[in-house]
Amino acid sequence: MSYKDGGAVSPLKIAGLVSALVLMIATPRPWGYVVVLSATIIYGRRLVRIEPAPRYVVAAALVYGTTFLLDLALVGPPSYIPPWWEAVVLAPLAEEFVFRALPFTTLPSPLSWIFAVVIFGMLHPANPLLASLYGLALSLMYRGGGYAASVALHAFNNALWILLATRSF
Repeated sequence: MSYKDGGAVSPLKIAGLVSALVLMIATPRPWGYVVVLSATIIYGRRLVRIEPAPRYVVAAALVYGTTFLLDLALVGPPSYIPPWWEAVVLAPLAEEFVFRALPFTTLPSPLSWIFAVVIFGMLHPANPLLASLYGLALSLMYRGGGYAASVALHAFNNALWILLATRSF
């Protein structure tokens, strides 16, 4: 799969992106994640990135590390801890599909980055700025290694926060 750097925008694909976002938000958790994940069947192999870009992976690691340290220092561990299977499995798979895979294959470059970073941040109301920075790290990881790489970073982040919140380390 290649990153969409421009070209014609398909109204059908945009409708799919908006529908996935609305379904994920409007359907109660964890069912919203399950509903969105059922759409990944349609995408199949197109979710796997075949052209690694190490410079994006390095940038993602730097942004992620900085954001994590800021989050730890300024906010700290969360008080609400969702079930691990929801936070570490379903949320990363569904959110990376909606906020990375769909926008980066559907929208032109500036819009895909805005969607993947800003909209992702706005939908994490506890701290939209830090969530946007995490969204930037996840977007860079997606550009560097594809869907699986951004899912792995997202799952790692959520698992780490659960461990810190439960003091299970």
